[in-house]
Amino acid sequence: MLDLLIRNGWLADGTGNPLYPADVAIEGERIVDIGRLEGAQARRVIDAVGKIIAPGFIDAHSHTDWSIHANPLAQSTIRQGVTTEIVGNCGYSNAPLEGASRAAVEGRLRQYAYRGAIGWRSFADYLQELARLRPSCNLAFLVGHNTVRQAAGAIGPAVSEQQLTTMENLVREAMDAGALGLSTGLEFEPGRAASTEEVVRLARVVGEYGGVYASHIRNRDAYLQEAVEEFLEIVRQGGVIGEISHLNVRHNTGAPEGAWERAVETMGKARRDGLDVMADTTPFPDGIGQLAAILPPWVKAEGPARAAELLRDPAVRARLRNDCDRYWRFIHRGEWHRVRMARNERFPELAGKSFPEIAALWGQDEWECFFDILAAHGTDMDNLFVIGLLKSEELLAKMVSHPLFNLGVDGFSSSIDPSFTIPCAHPIHFAGMTHYLTYHVREKGTLRLEDAIRKMTSMPATHFGLRRRGLLCPGYCADVVVFDGDALDDVSTVEHPEAYVRGVEYVLVNGVPTVWAGEHTGARAGQSVLRS
Repeated sequence: MLDLLIRNGWLADGTGNPLYPADVAIEGERIVDIGRLEGAQARRVIDAVGKIIAPGFIDAHSHTDWSIHANPLAQSTIRQGVTTEIVGNCGYSNAPLEGASRAAVEGRLRQYAYRGAIGWRSFADYLQELARLRPSCNLAFLVGHNTVRQAAGAIGPAVSEQQLTTMENLVREAMDAGALGLSTGLEFEPGRAASTEEVVRLARVVGEYGGVYASHIRNRDAYLQEAVEEFLEIVRQGGVIGEISHLNVRHNTGAPEGAWERAVETMGKARRDGLDVMADTTPFPDGIGQLAAILPPWVKAEGPARAAELLRDPAVRARLRNDCDRYWRFIHRGEWHRVRMARNERFPELAGKSFPEIAALWGQDEWECFFDILAAHGTDMDNLFVIGLLKSEELLAKMVSHPLFNLGVDGFSSSIDPSFTIPCAHPIHFAGMTHYLTYHVREKGTLRLEDAIRKMTSMPATHFGLRRRGLLCPGYCADVVVFDGDALDDVSTVEHPEAYVRGVEYVLVNGVPTVWAGEHTGARAGQSVLRS
């Protein structure tokens, strides 16, 4: 007798092929049969008549490692049918912990409601900690360049040979432990000070393992082309698989006409020439950013504590009004209305307010508010987040539909539990993956349903090397979602973000029912998906 049988559904098997009627048989952690399984018996049966059966969704770009320790049930993502999340993105991972990286990681985890012990040091230690935590979702890991740099004591552009060797050894330890590869966040501290040569050195270590290099590239406006070309050179010299994280152009930031199209064609040509490179997108025109990233490098050169001191100097503030033309450059064009404050422990009254609203509340202009907020957060300024309206709907549709773009979210799993207090509540955390299906597929028709599901299942699984995941196929892991395509509803809105989606009825993680009849069962059957 089977452990579980899903009957009478319409199969979106992850290949992109048209839906077809079928049953799915599951024994233990594996799918064992697919087809019209007349006469099959099982201990548990799901009647999926009129529903869609798909592989569990894979978030190609997640930051759930920031929140999973306080939210091991992975509530908001599991309830969307997301069974696997690729974490450690944008240069930030939770290991290794040495020197300055320990304080940075601890500060970030505390911001995301975790109050427990932080006892790990190496990447292998961290994976053991995740095994003890037993989250509801599968996690696959990248080791973050920013974290590695902090652990090696590297701050500015001048890095010693000893520090480089230390970084190489830390990356090698992570790869030995099972990390998929390396991520960089080249618009953020301390990674933005790194030379191309430094990143190439680390990418070569990853290349020895056949690993992935995922990059939040150095620029996405006036110098987008140069940033993409730097990325491709790192991939080429490192001998790695490449993923450009959220490859977009921010609206009205000085990018040349056709910059995105040219960058994507450059990536496509590199792929045709033999480099295994792809990109990913996010589902909304707005996104989450780091407030301190707007500061120029000279302010942060000696670390955040010194930066906070400088920000209290009126002369420094006067200079910064001209020197902060970076990262979200539309701010320098006077478009502060595009930036809203996320949750703020020191100034809770600012949560959700735009900077013009903050300026009116505080009786001073937006720049002075910006400086005051950062200075007040001191050494925690890098953990301060804002929400920005970043890209146009036209560009978003091009990204979502492009054949080389995986579908990711760039958020983190959240919970409506009032004890789970986070820096930024937004629909991206509660409905990011389903938004592709409700908005881009059903409402806008940007993608066929089957193509969207392929871009969030088998396509990222293949690119990142997640064996036996991403397809409904005998022998594959039983990560499965059953949803009602007509009833699927984001529920979460910008005004009221903290709400779970509707229409996802069943979710299996490694064969274990984790959502049943629309409710989380409390099961925690997730695994660490390690490099094979």
